[in-house]
Amino acid sequence: MISRASEEWLAQRLAERGEEMNTEISSEQEHLLRIFYGSDYFSVAVANAFTWTGHAVGQDAFFESAIDYLTRGSLTSLSRAEAFSGRFGPERLSSGLQGWKGILNQCVAENIQSRAARGLCDFQERCLSIAHQLLSQRQISGVGPWLFCAPFKIVAAHRRDLWQSESLDDLLMPLGLEVVRGVQQLIQQRCTYTQGLDVNMLSEEEGGLLEGIGTVSLVQGMSRRIAQISRTRVLHINSGLYLYGRGEL
Repeated sequence: MISRASEEWLAQRLAERGEEMNTEISSEQEHLLRIFYGSDYFSVAVANAFTWTGHAVGQDAFFESAIDYLTRGSLTSLSRAEAFSGRFGPERLSSGLQGWKGILNQCVAENIQSRAARGLCDFQERCLSIAHQLLSQRQISGVGPWLFCAPFKIVAAHRRDLWQSESLDDLLMPLGLEVVRGVQQLIQQRCTYTQGLDVNMLSEEEGGLLEGIGTVSLVQGMSRRIAQISRTRVLHINSGLYLYGRGEL
């Protein structure tokens, strides 16, 4: 078990490096929004999430096609987007885009760029409820916990005006391989803020949304404890854990 002083230092380090990473994410997203000026704000974030996972190659032509499909439902645009598939192939990219389109058909993303933090969290909760319903009815597939949470993190990182709001800590953050490894390292070090977590609870292989969101919630609770120690946001701790898992912290 590491000392209390070391725990506090690590918590502060996660916060500082995480905020630096989120500042970069904010700038990158702002750049995309300038390129695709006038496009639906949340659809740009969803499209960007597919490049984060490696589902798609981050070229302007992909963003143009994906955003058009997510907003207008053009099958021609969906087909064009598939041409920019990444490591998972065109079928997985297409399935994920169709899954998010199904969610957004029932949960309109209005005024996301100006909502308060609580409003953004409420929107995520509604999207999650709709996603659960559609997945249970087998109307959509291809949207796991990471791909579901990532667009909301992108919005939270871009919306730097929300970073002082405690309500932002309720927004569920994505895990992924690097974050899971970061959390596992903290557990192995027996940090007190990992109390109640076990390495066996975390798998590097992502499950489906229905079961995987439970793990997301567990890590969210731990991240909240770290954020309280370092007086920052869960958003920044999430990025700090990503860097920690990559050995970059």
